[in-house]
Amino acid sequence: MMGREPTRRPVTIVHRSAGAVVVQEGRCLILKTRREWVFPKGHLEEGETAEQAAVREVREETGVQIEIDDRLGTTRYEFADRRRGYRNRKSVDWFVAHPVGGELRPEPLFTAGSYVTLEDALERLAHEGDRDIARRAFGLPVGDEESE
Repeated sequence: MMGREPTRRPVTIVHRSAGAVVVQEGRCLILKTRREWVFPKGHLEEGETAEQAAVREVREETGVQIEIDDRLGTTRYEFADRRRGYRNRKSVDWFVAHPVGGELRPEPLFTAGSYVTLEDALERLAHEGDRDIARRAFGLPVGDEESE
């Protein structure tokens, strides 16, 4: 048929990231972007394990050096980049950790960083997956979620 262009499927880009819920004295560390509160996390670099990436990302984003205590699970989500026609599929491996050094100094991408109670974190965190990970970090049950 003339005049019809073939339908293009969006390109899917797969992202693998890792992050940590840093707990100190019953409080957890959260960061504020311009729009939302989140836990520190970021992409795995080549040859890096999820645990290594979580430790590195927390240090880079917050200035805090951590040790991993346990694995919390994985969250998965998708988002679109309509301008470029991409669909992004992201998985984040989460850990619970405690600080062992450094000083809280969020990198310039963030407008604030703070240790808050679980209640405060649950009110501030923008995404349900993050709230479920926070509950897990404090040993609380979680409902239906996309975490494993």
